[in-house]
Amino acid sequence: MSTYARPAGLDEALALLAGDGAAPLGGGTDLAGQVDRGIREPSLLVDLRDAGLGAIDAADAGLRVGATVTLAELAASPLIEPYAAVSHAASLAASPLLRNAGTVGGNLCQHTRCWYYRGEEWHCWLGGGDTCYAQIGDHRRHNLEPGDCISAHPSDLAPALAACGAVVELRSASGARELPLLELYRRPTEDNRSLLTLAPGELVVGVRLPAPPDASAYERLGERAAFSFPLVSVAAARSGQETRLVAAGVANVPRALDPADPMAGLPGNPQTGWKRRALETLVERALAALA
Repeated sequence: MSTYARPAGLDEALALLAGDGAAPLGGGTDLAGQVDRGIREPSLLVDLRDAGLGAIDAADAGLRVGATVTLAELAASPLIEPYAAVSHAASLAASPLLRNAGTVGGNLCQHTRCWYYRGEEWHCWLGGGDTCYAQIGDHRRHNLEPGDCISAHPSDLAPALAACGAVVELRSASGARELPLLELYRRPTEDNRSLLTLAPGELVVGVRLPAPPDASAYERLGERAAFSFPLVSVAAARSGQETRLVAAGVANVPRALDPADPMAGLPGNPQTGWKRRALETLVERALAALA
């Protein structure tokens, strides 16, 4: 049974999160599912609604987006319109109900949707077990990279923000740091199964975007138009002569792609040939939209 706290500010929230078993609570759309399936058993839920992280502000030539801004607020903000890939990605994430509750920070830090990881009947490698059941079972929706775990990253926002050059702001009771958004993620290892580079007690407090790119686009494939996590998604952004290309759904974490050879390092698995074809098509569409 978890206890609940609603701190009056960020410093108080960070002090609470420094304690063992504390978990941040934004929209709760992913955390509730993790608790329900026994993936996490937090002893303290720290509600971030009053932590002052809910604003979208102009910052230098770009923007700063607070971690508890909802996906719906992000999609509707006039300030985000010059970042077309981000605006579009936020408008497509999950369902209208979840977009009204789910937050930017939560969407970036959500856990994989792999059914072996989420299912109560398995104790998979990523969850601390010995076997990636996807590799010996049904892995139609899994990733294209080889490894101990072939789960696929499900965030709509991560590739769009990364393609637009976003930096993530991290805070803890002991200090602050910033990372390029893709460095928020890591591939899991035997001694550390986490997909995030967050230290204990560390919290995503915001995302900074530089000046808008000259053009950007987001393309995704889901099972249906609403209430669907992306099976494969691609974001592209062009600033001057530089083009950034980032995909989700094809690796454990959001993955930068080489625009000249986007399929490099993504051999796929026996059941995921369709994902390679889908990725090629989405890359073509995203790059064409930059012209």
